[in-house]
Amino acid sequence: MCNIDDYIKDLVLYIKTTLDYRTEVTAFDKKQLADIPTAIGASFKFYNANLLDTPVTFAFCKNSSDVTPAQLQKQMQVVERRLNTTVIVLLDNVASYNLQRLVAQRVNFIIPQKQMFIPSLLLNLKKARNTGDDIKTFMTPIAQCMVLYHLQISSLSGMDLKELMNIFGISYSTANRAVRWLESQTIISSTGAKEKKICIDMDKKALWTKALPFFTNPVEKVLRTDAIIPGLMKSGVNALSAYSMINEENREHYAISKEALKTLDIEVDKNYGENVIEIWRYNPSILSKSGIVDRLSLYLSLKDSKDERIQIELDNMINEIKW
Repeated sequence: MCNIDDYIKDLVLYIKTTLDYRTEVTAFDKKQLADIPTAIGASFKFYNANLLDTPVTFAFCKNSSDVTPAQLQKQMQVVERRLNTTVIVLLDNVASYNLQRLVAQRVNFIIPQKQMFIPSLLLNLKKARNTGDDIKTFMTPIAQCMVLYHLQISSLSGMDLKELMNIFGISYSTANRAVRWLESQTIISSTGAKEKKICIDMDKKALWTKALPFFTNPVEKVLRTDAIIPGLMKSGVNALSAYSMINEENREHYAISKEALKTLDIEVDKNYGENVIEIWRYNPSILSKSGIVDRLSLYLSLKDSKDERIQIELDNMINEIKW
């Protein structure tokens, strides 16, 4: 572990240089530490601080190699509930393949001189914007599908709502809500009043990075079946095997929309069956015609896997994309 006093000095300097904001950092006293579960308190050193005029808690991770991003996220949720404040994890050294996972898990974190990712504060700053009561705080499935379509299939820039309705098979109101949500998070912009047209100025890699914290797992539900179903899209590890060096599983792994599932005359069960059927929040065939789900949706569906082999191959798959 690094010298923690030197680390805090570097942290304060990094915040001043990056945000032009001077913050004071003080260690928790015994009374404050009593509010932290013992198991979590043993792995972190906690500090009071103020960031952009917002009271926050810094949690210095004593050994980041001993905890996964998913575990970090759960631990910090516990601390935030106990303290009723925004908690930001302080990290010293993180493997490159874990940085994306931290972002995907929406863990607030700072690595001095390297990266500062604090979605909680960014979301709070945007709450004052009057975007309408029907604009939700999370990305809708269709909004996610639109961004992934732009990244992998064809540009949406210049398209109007009617064109989006045709491409994604959705109603005007659904298309309008998706576009307004993406605008509210500055992921896209639009031109025109009567005939709104999409404008996306970011390059694809920047857009992926910008949207990644808002993306959700496309898999809404998982069912089992003994049936072999020709024509369904391959998903899960079997799909990953098509994009990487990992081996296929012995069972079949399918992806299908909720609507398409209703047309199948097969028996399914929540727990029993040789093969897996993933019910997706959007139609996976919109993003791929190869019979295998698209790379980016696949990444989002598997990114929380605890299998290190899967995590390594997911990172390799993303790194090999020519944006």
